[in-house]
Formats: sequence, C-alpha cells, structure tokens
Amino acid sequence: MKISTWQLFWIFTTLEISMSIWLTISPTIEIAKQDAWISLAVAGLIGVFVTYIIVRVSQRHATQTLVEFAQGLFGKWIGKLISLLYILVWYSVCADILRIFSLFIKQILFHDTPVWSISALMMAAMIYITFAGSVEAIARFSELAGPLILIGIVITFALNIPNLHLALLLPIYADSGAILIIKGSFVNASFLGESMMIMMLTPFIAKPEKLLKPILLSICIPSLLAIIATMMVISTFGIHIGSTMYFPYFAMVRFINYLDFIQNMDVWIVFIWIFCVLVKLSIYLFINSYGTAQLFGVKNWRRMIALTALIIFAISLIPANIFGILDYANIVWTAYIFPIFIVGLPLVLLFVSHMRGRSVQEV
Repeated sequence: MKISTWQLFWIFTTLEISMSIWLTISPTIEIAKQDAWISLAVAGLIGVFVTYIIVRVSQRHATQTLVEFAQGLFGKWIGKLISLLYILVWYSVCADILRIFSLFIKQILFHDTPVWSISALMMAAMIYITFAGSVEAIARFSELAGPLILIGIVITFALNIPNLHLALLLPIYADSGAILIIKGSFVNASFLGESMMIMMLTPFIAKPEKLLKPILLSICIPSLLAIIATMMVISTFGIHIGSTMYFPYFAMVRFINYLDFIQNMDVWIVFIWIFCVLVKLSIYLFINSYGTAQLFGVKNWRRMIALTALIIFAISLIPANIFGILDYANIVWTAYIFPIFIVGLPLVLLFVSHMRGRSVQEV
C-alpha cells in the first residue's frame, strides 16, 4: 500500500484545516486580542519549522515507522517507550477530537440524540475506510474532499465580506505586544505540529525523497486560511465576543444572508467539516492500529483496528462536557504535548540519527 506525496498533501491539508479554523481562533483572540491574526502567522512559521525537522527525521528512516527506527536509535526498551508514549498521545487526541465532533453535531443538528450514538456512527465510518482500504482509501477520499473543503471555505469568506468592520482590527500591535502575540501563536502551532504523524506514514509514501515540498505546503495553506478566518471573525464580532465563542468561524457563517436567498450556509459548513474530521480520525485510527501492532509484535495490523477503535471510543466518553474537552486542547496539548512530542523529541531523534550516521535521502 503506497500513496503519492500529493495524496499526503491532501490528507494533511484536510486534517489541519479542521482544527486550525474550528478550535484555535477563539483561544488565540483571547490571548492576542485583535492581533490574533499575527499570532496565527507566527504559528504558521513555527509549524513550518517543526514540520521540517519531522520530515528530515522521517526521510532518514524512510523505510521504517517511528516504532521501528526509535528502537534502532535508542535500543529496544527505550525505543519502545518512546513509541508507546507517542501512541498514547495519538490515542488521547483522537478520542478528544471524536468527542468535540460529537458534541458539535449534537448541539447543531441533533439536540436530543445521545453523544455516544453520534460517536459510534463516526467510529463505524472510520473503521470501514481503515479496514477496507487502509491509508490508500483515506488518501483517495481526501483527494475528493480536500478541494471541496477549500472551495467551500473560500466561498464563505467571499460571502461574509459585507459583514466586516475592518476598524475592529485596529490598533495593530499596540494593545498586545510581542510577548502576547508569541504566546497566542502556541495554540495553533501545536495543532500544526500534528505533522508528527509523518513519522508513522513515511514507509507508505511512494517517493519519500520528494516529501518536503507537499508537506510544508499543507502547513502553509491551512495557516493562511486560519489567518483570514481570524481577521474576519474579529471584523465581524470584535474581540470580546469572538474570544468567548467555541466555534467562531461557524457562528460567522451563520451571519451570511443575501436578500433572504443565500443563507443557511452553516449546513454546508457542517457537511464539509464532517469530511475533514473523518479524514483526521481515520488517519489517527490507522497509525494507532498499525503502531500498536508493531509495538506488540502483531503481524496483521488489521486485527488491532477493533481494539484500537474500542479504546478510542471509550476514552471519548470520559469528559463530562465541552469545557473538559477544550481544557485538554488548550492546556494539556499546548503546554505538554507540543513542547515534548512535537518539538523536543523530534529534535532529539534527528540529533541521534545524525550522530549514528544514518543515510539521508536528499530532497
């Protein structure tokens, strides 16, 4: 099972858009106020840097997953411990995203439907696409969904122009300063750091030596869209309302109304977000199942899908409400997972790989 670098581009573009626009805008506005869009630009630069490091690590071990090359670099037990920690992180974030998605769908579309039933339906779709077609099926689906998502987002940007009050973006820099702008950037930068999944996917890429350009582009495009979306949210609602909304982009789309004819665009946005989340959760299910199988020596990784899905589903039911979920995203993920697993360990892996003289595949 092999995918092209541009299929990987669509996978990462789709999954990065889903979080950058939906979950990072309001916490960034809360920290950096009207300069939140600058914070997101800084986040994009940080995302490009950490992704570059991760790609270089992956290219040096292009025929191996993280589970395999970590053991080669650090020995069996330390390597397995590093792999286990990464897999636990991926389990937790997958469950977190599944819970956020289910709560969102319940609030918007199915008010009286139990959250667990929405999660179960999404989990069934994840299991089907992962078991039936593996990473190839996810890649092909993202090739179809990705362009639709980009077109849909651009259309909503264009239709929201009459609702903008650009004066709400002023003054620039004066009210926040460099410290708050940089602090605000960590929220989105941590989500862009999900590119660490490349360390599990490189063996499935047909030409890993050409990996760098598509992956960096898949970080830049969602960053640009997040910057535009943030500027529009601030220009529509202001910083005080925008910082208190859980899904400010979705609320902005609900404001679109042309002559009582073009309206209810939020239905379209929910539709394309389901595509985004399906790609994101499916790729997490794949790497969790494959990584767990490698970690415990199970030759047929598909046998792990049911167990992996059950664990993710069970963890997603633990948080009591949406506040607990967002606390995980804004506190645990940003404060601990981002500096340790997205920045720190990849730098250590790259350093040790160079020290051990592994062969490099040049771009």
